[in-house]
Parts: sequence; structure tokens; C-alpha cells
Amino acid sequence: MLQTTVTDIQNGQVTIRLNDGQTVRVPVADFEGTPTVGSAVYLVLAVPGSEDAGRQSLAKHLLNQMIGNP
Repeated sequence: MLQTTVTDIQNGQVTIRLNDGQTVRVPVADFEGTPTVGSAVYLVLAVPGSEDAGRQSLAKHLLNQMIGNP
């Protein structure tokens, strides 16, 4: 899972910046929730068949953030 940042939204496309400076454009329709410029976005990379593990990893990460564990 990668934490990215929304840098631009135009014409139904969201541009997100990865930590190494690369950018990726993703259709707004592919997002859960409403992205806004400057907001953090989690990018979960999963190969077919491991989607549940990816979602579990994201849930664990968010829970740890809420309870203050690194």
C-alpha cells in the first residue's frame, strides 16, 4: 500500500503524486469517496486473487493510525 497525494483534478481525471515524485492519472469514477487537491490517497496494489489481503492490509494500517500506533 502506498500513500499518495492528490495534486490536480481536471476533466474527470485525478492526478496523484507518489513519494518518489512520479505522477499517475486516475479517473474520478475509480475512487471511493471524493478526492480533493492536497488530500492523501491510499493506493493498494494487489495481484488477482490477493485483493482481500490488500484490503485487510489497508484496514490494519488505518486502524493503527486511529489508535496511534506507527
